[in-house]
Amino acid sequence: MRTYELYSIKEPFWTHYGARPEMIGGLLKEYKHKEHVYYKEIEKQVRYITNLMPVLEVREYLRDGFEGLPRFRVFMRGSLLVCQQNGSEAALCMNDHLMILHANGPYKIEHLVLKLLATYDSRYFITNSENGHYNWLKSPVEDQRKFG
Repeated sequence: MRTYELYSIKEPFWTHYGARPEMIGGLLKEYKHKEHVYYKEIEKQVRYITNLMPVLEVREYLRDGFEGLPRFRVFMRGSLLVCQQNGSEAALCMNDHLMILHANGPYKIEHLVLKLLATYDSRYFITNSENGHYNWLKSPVEDQRKFG
């Protein structure tokens, strides 16, 4: 099972740290270690740079995104969204400050969920603590090149 954590980063930090994802990634890595000496300060920093998740809006956006796609089954229960197709499954758990995506099977469904999230809001930062990877779902540097 693959597990990803997604944070919605506030606009000024997304723009400023866009070319330096290691800055945000390092802070979030420290935030995951609750026994850290400075955990309370790190938690305040994370709360300061992240947006509250609009759980209902995201859930509806994803449901609408999967609607009409053949052979996809989508289940919703509160802040949990589960998508299934041909032995693949992605479950997205949402709360006020964090989304956690659990995925099994081929990468198609999780790729589609992440693509839909990136079109909903480009300021999501994704981490995978199993392998230590992290990055933006959609790079602010690419957006600046496109529009600048």
